[in-house]
Amino acid sequence: MSDSTSLGDRWGPHADSQAGRTLVAMFETQRLPHALLIAGPVGVGKRDLALRIAQAMLCDSPDEVNAGPCRTCRNCLRLHNPAQPTLDPQHTDVEIVSMGSLCAESDHDHRNSRTIGICVIRRIEHVATLTPFEASERVIIINPADALTADAADAFLKTLEEPPERVYFILLSAQQEQLSETIRSRCRTLTLAPLPVDRLERWLDRWAAETGLELPSDAQQRAELLRLARGRPGWLQDNLRDGDPVSLRAAQIDDAIRIANATRAERLEWAEQIAGRSTNAQSIDNLQLILDAWSDWWRDLWLQQTNQAQSILHVSQRERIEGTAALYDQGATSHFLERIQRTRALIERGITHGLNARLALDVLLLNIPTARESS
Repeated sequence: MSDSTSLGDRWGPHADSQAGRTLVAMFETQRLPHALLIAGPVGVGKRDLALRIAQAMLCDSPDEVNAGPCRTCRNCLRLHNPAQPTLDPQHTDVEIVSMGSLCAESDHDHRNSRTIGICVIRRIEHVATLTPFEASERVIIINPADALTADAADAFLKTLEEPPERVYFILLSAQQEQLSETIRSRCRTLTLAPLPVDRLERWLDRWAAETGLELPSDAQQRAELLRLARGRPGWLQDNLRDGDPVSLRAAQIDDAIRIANATRAERLEWAEQIAGRSTNAQSIDNLQLILDAWSDWWRDLWLQQTNQAQSILHVSQRERIEGTAALYDQGATSHFLERIQRTRALIERGITHGLNARLALDVLLLNIPTARESS
């Protein structure tokens, strides 16, 4: 099958993008490079595409026209089973290396690590030298590659320079600029861009039908869900599996308004609840989600203040946006929005530089603008 629908079923939401067409051409001509870098925003679908590539390489019944994976054979289901979508690959010749992965040292505990260290890469170097156990190729996915420490990146570079036969590396990154130029130069890069709303909606309907997931029936709620996704199918998959992202966002906005009106002590108490006394991987993930929501909310306030209300994200919160925006000076809103974005970036960089995320959150909360007295 070679029509666009079957391509989408086999290669996913990015099948009809430039990256998707390039990937299909690589398989058709059997010129898949030993190192691929899949770049794009968080939630755009990089991990999904990496697993589809692994499926195509190991599939028992590949598409004869475009070499796409069948997605239903035993090998394909061991890599991704719609009935267990969050389960890591169960194939002996496919491995995902991430923060917290096993390393070469038996006494190391990386469960709360926010980096991929050299000891993890040492183990991968050893695995790469082994003959594939079941398949003809071995696939190693590094997610996210920008979490590699400097030492780990240097060690991994040596493997990329002389890749073992029958071993393929797929690096995923939302911040490819943080990868060294030498690593990037040894990879073929596929850049995934957010999908247009119409294509995202078509994919969402197909994915929901495949997984049996019930989508919002209310047109306004469905439209808001698509706006929150910003063209990112991976974001939709993750958030819809966990519950109702539109209701969650409304609760996050409630918190943003409450904390803006709270005392200094109440703000710091809330920060301790969110980030904890000693931040771990889970608390940092939660904090990043909250800061994303706050950035969207304060941006909507700024858009309202600058007569760009047609561009606001949270349309269902329009009345609250109008009322809240009137309480703040436009310059203060703009300045605080920049602070949120800087704090988000600092915490992201701090994953590999040891930044105290709790301290960054405290500083942000103590700089929330003061609202005018409402009349």
